[in-house]
Amino acid sequence: MTSADPTLTLAPRAGRIVSSVGPTARGRRAMRIRGWITAFVLAAVTASGEEPGDALARGKLESDLGHAAAAAEAFAAVARSDEATPQQRAEALVRLGVARRDLGDAVGSAAAFEEAYRRHGKDKQALAFLVLALGRALPSDERWDETWSKVAVDVDRRVPERPEVRVFWPGGPVGLCPCSGTLVSLDLMDGELQDLFRLFADVSGLNVVVQPGVHGRVTYRANGVPWDETLERMLAPNGYVARLEGRVLWIGPPGALGERHVFRGAPLNLDYHDKDLIEALSEVAANGGASVEVAEGVAGHVTFKLADVPWDQAFDLLARVNGLAWKLEGDVIHVGLPKRAQVR
Repeated sequence: MTSADPTLTLAPRAGRIVSSVGPTARGRRAMRIRGWITAFVLAAVTASGEEPGDALARGKLESDLGHAAAAAEAFAAVARSDEATPQQRAEALVRLGVARRDLGDAVGSAAAFEEAYRRHGKDKQALAFLVLALGRALPSDERWDETWSKVAVDVDRRVPERPEVRVFWPGGPVGLCPCSGTLVSLDLMDGELQDLFRLFADVSGLNVVVQPGVHGRVTYRANGVPWDETLERMLAPNGYVARLEGRVLWIGPPGALGERHVFRGAPLNLDYHDKDLIEALSEVAANGGASVEVAEGVAGHVTFKLADVPWDQAFDLLARVNGLAWKLEGDVIHVGLPKRAQVR
């Protein structure tokens, strides 16, 4: 018995390091996000003196010209204006946070972002604009519709002079960081997660194992961000986590990865394409001098590739991604459905 969805396993390719990918899947999603931002700018208003809409436009121009201080002044004026619409004040606060960040004012930047969330966090479009400005990823429209009301923004002020603005997604943190991996640059608009996992296998040099059923889309831009931080930011909005065990990076829902194990078997390489599952399990077990007894009903084929992974870890991955449990008794490994065998 195997999962209905194929398992994606990616071993790193020798001599190939990919540090950036271009824009992908632009279209309806891109138009919607541009529409959100345009809506902030074009909101109607009547006022004396410089109208909030004009001040916003001036601030954006100053920002484009690299005049962060002048941009911050314009955005602050709109944020304080009683004549600005809620949409204009929301955009102004977010852009003020960005301008202050560009000026190196971490405290002022965090304060602006925090106020934007406090005042406008219950607006779905304003929150999406804030999340993107904070350098985080957005999931697909459908996923965002389901989860946006559960997304929270908070400021960590344990280091007062360097406050950190954090985004909390349903399901909790991914857990890979602190992040110090190879830097990558991405520009994605509604990109498919599955298309990106090869990138992380190549960049990290790790074996990437993706739990069956993992899917989702992401909008995210990064310029020189560690790959592990980038992966966290793209998985979290879609409700997935990643865990590093030796040379294996395993990606899936939080409850699917199970407990951590310590593997001490001799390393091996696997490259199976549509191979009989029982034959694959038997071959891997033989590397540890063990035989396999498989319960009735276990069958299927696997496509699986791993490089330099302990044989017992390879066996564990083969079993678990196919919904199987196993236990070792002497030199015999018993494999079956979770109710028929206790997971090691």
